[in-house]
Amino acid sequence: MRAAKSQQQGVALITVLLVFALAAIIASEVASRHYRDIRKTANLLNSKQAYHYALAGEQYARQLLHRDIDEGPASDQLTDNWSTINPLFDIDNGAMTIEVTDLQGRFNLNNLVSANGRVNSQALADFKRLLEVLNISTDYSPQLIDWLDGNTQLTAGGAEDQSYQQQGYLAANQALSDRSELRLLQDMQFEDYLKLKDYVVALPYQVKDQQIGATKYNINTLAAKIVEALSGEEYSAIETIQQRGGHSTLGEWRSSGDMGPLQIAQNQLNTQSEFFEIKVTAVYDQRISIIRSQVYRNNNDGSITLLKRQQGIE
Repeated sequence: MRAAKSQQQGVALITVLLVFALAAIIASEVASRHYRDIRKTANLLNSKQAYHYALAGEQYARQLLHRDIDEGPASDQLTDNWSTINPLFDIDNGAMTIEVTDLQGRFNLNNLVSANGRVNSQALADFKRLLEVLNISTDYSPQLIDWLDGNTQLTAGGAEDQSYQQQGYLAANQALSDRSELRLLQDMQFEDYLKLKDYVVALPYQVKDQQIGATKYNINTLAAKIVEALSGEEYSAIETIQQRGGHSTLGEWRSSGDMGPLQIAQNQLNTQSEFFEIKVTAVYDQRISIIRSQVYRNNNDGSITLLKRQQGIE
């Protein structure tokens, strides 16, 4: 009788211990889930906060570009406030960097074909030389022209709809909206794209109701490889001149003798720009937000139009 009672007490004790163990496991899992939910919510909030800091950085850069018109001179140079922004801003629980790039120091891919569908022979020659300067052996210009023009007629060495159908898309037959579209060209190699992407840009023919047409290069901000493509030779001295601020007008460039071999391309040059890229990297509580915004500045009134905004690194 005593043995049976003792055995029952032992079973009851084991049952109680099992219940407590099960309750502890459940409580631990609930607490763990609760903690993960809190961290997930915190990460989402911090990511959103980092993004809004990045937007604030973009707005700051846009104000600098707007003020640049009022403060003069009527030219854009590497010594302007928009180009010499403090590289690092301290923010609560983080930091932010802002970089503004003059996009008219690069080759505009959309210059190859005008809005009415005509091939720009001068831009075509410049693009071919740029490929040579960058040691890109494949001539992508025929495929790019077919991608840009509004018809489906095949250019010699080019590619139209039938070349892309097996890949699940067709030739755009319109202006590029972003340089990354180059990767869709039939023969484009990723290694060649990496060589090319920092020297090219896709700028629109029209902003709102304003016709832009073929854009000119800003000689004050022109990339060295573009200089070589335009002039047909290296001109290393131009970087030193640009870092000093360049000149306010093309006339000053000519009279100073600083234009050098770019004399042959002076009809394509200017000293004022309308298109810029703003890149902002914001870090808030270990969360990172990167935005790249392309803007158009109306140089008559300084108004800024946002053309596109992309998140992350290309």
